[in-house]
Order: sequence, then structure tokens, then C-alpha cells
Amino acid sequence: MAEFNRKEFAERLKKFRKEKGLSQENLAMSIGKNSSTIARFESGRLIPDAEQIFLLCNELEISECDLFNSSYKIRNNEESINPFGVNTLYIYYNGYYPTSKKFDKCKFKINIITKQNYCELHFVDYKTNKIYMIGHIETDNFMAFLKFNNYKPTSPRLECTQININIANSIDRLMRGVLFCTNGKYEPSCRKCFISKTDLDFTDEMLEELKITTREFEEMEKINIWYVDVENKEDFEQ
Repeated sequence: MAEFNRKEFAERLKKFRKEKGLSQENLAMSIGKNSSTIARFESGRLIPDAEQIFLLCNELEISECDLFNSSYKIRNNEESINPFGVNTLYIYYNGYYPTSKKFDKCKFKINIITKQNYCELHFVDYKTNKIYMIGHIETDNFMAFLKFNNYKPTSPRLECTQININIANSIDRLMRGVLFCTNGKYEPSCRKCFISKTDLDFTDEMLEELKITTREFEEMEKINIWYVDVENKEDFEQ
């Protein structure tokens, strides 16, 4: 069980106050206290209650998570990082392939371009290198969310796609994920996918693993919700 560290909590509060450019007196006024109370918070002699923590975080423009645990933080698109350590990912799923105009094994590339403050994504045709969508990464310690929109703003229809990838177990093996998108009629769809850091052949065995399982069908019949299994249990190699 994790233990609360009063000293680390106090040091983080002090660090965020200084980064915001506030004095102890300024911060104290925002929560209706005096500067001596903030001094006690920042020394670890006194821990603020839930309401005070809410007011402090609101004034410092941080989350409660920032105060309690500096090692775990959700990253938004303005400060997103690349958790994969490579510039290209490969995604495999069963879907409607634009060039062949039929349902088939779909294999695309996701190029990751590191900018100053965020990571830009390009959803690219594996065969032609045509860019279909651009997007960004949002990630925490367990999942990576890849969000895409139309590449060209003049496209005749809005297209939004999201890929949720399980990164909790490993990012070096073949990762399991789920892809949310719409077709030309705006009909939404959800399907399993594989994502890898290396260029693999899309095998029949991989395609078989992407099918909805009997257990998943049974769960859907009970509650009308599909909980997609994205646990990384097996690897597939060329």
C-alpha cells in the first residue's frame, strides 16, 4: 500500500506556488486563510483538508494528482509525450480498405512527429503513404489515446477516429487496442486492432484474434455493451 509523504506533499505545494508567482499571503487569501497557514502547509506541519486542497489546486491551476503524486500524470494534447519511443507505429485491423473498396486486412502506419509541446500524429496508408488523418496523443500510465480528424479541412465530411491502446503491460510486444470510427454514411463502428512498433506481416492468425469472442457476445446479450478485451496476452511474430 502506498504511504502518504507529508514532506513531498509540502515541497510540491511550495514548488507550484512559486511557479505561479504567488506569495504565501496571495495564496492564503484565495482559501480564506492567513500566510502562516500556508507556511505550515509548506513545512509539512499541517495538511490541508479536502476543501482547502480543492481551492489551492484551483488557484494554482493544477490537479489534485499533481500534489499527491508527481510520478503519475495524465497528459493532454498540449503537453503530450510519445510513450512508444519510436517515430512510426503499425496498426492492423479488419475494415473497409479505401483503395480496394472492400473489407479486408487493413494495415496502416501512424507517424509520430514530436513538436515543441506535443506529438502530432499522421494516419498514413501503408502502401501509398497517403495521409488520411492527423491527430495527437493523450496518455497516462495505462492507456494511450490516439485521436484523429480529417487531414484536409476541405473534406466533404467530418471524420473523427480514436484508437485506444493498452500500454500497461508492454509497449515492445504486439499491443492490443480498439478503434472507433465512422463510415461514409456516418455509421459508427468499433473494432479490435493490433499495434506494433515493428513492421509485421498481417497474418491470418492475427486476423482470427481480432474477432469478437463468444464471451464478448454473451456479455453484450446481457447488458447491450461491448467491453473490448485489449489485454496483451499473446505475441505474434513474422
